[in-house]
Amino acid sequence: MLFVQSLNTYYEKNERSSEYARLRNGDLFRKFNLNNIKECEVFAQELRLVYNSDGKVSPAEPYYEECKHFGKNIFTEGTKNPYDNFNKLLHFIRIFKEEDKYKIMFCDENVEWCPTKRRGHNEAFNDANSIYYHIDRINETAFILEKNQYGRIIYNNRYVDPDSQRWYYGWHIYNIVSCDISECNEKMFFEKNPDFVYRQLLDLR
Repeated sequence: MLFVQSLNTYYEKNERSSEYARLRNGDLFRKFNLNNIKECEVFAQELRLVYNSDGKVSPAEPYYEECKHFGKNIFTEGTKNPYDNFNKLLHFIRIFKEEDKYKIMFCDENVEWCPTKRRGHNEAFNDANSIYYHIDRINETAFILEKNQYGRIIYNNRYVDPDSQRWYYGWHIYNIVSCDISECNEKMFFEKNPDFVYRQLLDLR
C-alpha cells in the first residue's frame, strides 16, 4: 500500500524573503493523520497551509485538511482534460503500480490558473497511446519505490486567482512511503533524508 502526505504552503509576494524561505525549506513533514486510514491502494493526506497575517515570521499553519482514499483508478496518466485530472488525481504527480513497486512520476498539469509551465523531458513523447504524445511538457519518473522505501518530491509554482487575477505562490511537498497499513504511525514521515528526493524548483519572480 502507498501512503502520501501532501503539504501545500501558499504565500504572497511579501512572504518570499529569506526568513520565510528558510521556514519553507525546513518544513518537510507534519504528523500523519491516521483517523480516516483504511485499506485501499493509495491513502493520501492533503494539508494546505498559510502564514500568519499578523506580520510575524513564523511557521505556516494548516487551514485545510482532507484525507483521500484511492483504488486502482489512481494508476493512470489521466485524460486529455486537465481539469478532470486535477479533480480526480493527485496534483502534478502520477502513480503507477508495477508488481510490488510503485513508479512515481512528476508532470505538468497545464491548467490556466498555473501559468508557470515546465517544458522539457517527456518520457511519453513518442508514445502514440499517451496523452503526452508529441507534447512539450515535463512528464518524467521521479523515483520507483519498493516496499518500505520513502521518497519525497519538492516543487514550487506561481498561481493566479481566476476571479481576482491576484498572483500568489505555492511551495509543495509530497512525502510518499510504501509499506503495510500495520506499519503506519503519526511520525512515519519524520525523516530529513528519505531514500529518494526529487526536486522541480523554478526561479519564480
